[in-house]
Amino acid sequence: MRKTIAAFTAFALVMPVAMPITTASAQTRYEGKSSRGYRYVKKCRRSKGEAGLIAGGVAGAVAGPAIIGGGLLGAAAGGVAGALGGRAIDRSLTAKNRCYYVKVRR
Repeated sequence: MRKTIAAFTAFALVMPVAMPITTASAQTRYEGKSSRGYRYVKKCRRSKGEAGLIAGGVAGAVAGPAIIGGGLLGAAAGGVAGALGGRAIDRSLTAKNRCYYVKVRR
């Protein structure tokens, strides 16, 4: 039973790293005002927070046993909590850099 839990924990820690990261598919367009044959389009990127998810998960898995206590359970709980916290921090730090306006000819 102990080896099965260790295998599932290792899989859960490796899986987010193995997923492909795509940022081009996360764009949204908003139409803006037009003047003199041009229109302004507001483009926004939606950050998924993958970098914070991975970094927070690793940091939580390392620090979890010291904070929560006891080996594997502490590492798993710390990894999950760290991943969620890292994702939230990553998304909030990059929020202001997501939208910009582009001038497009009609």
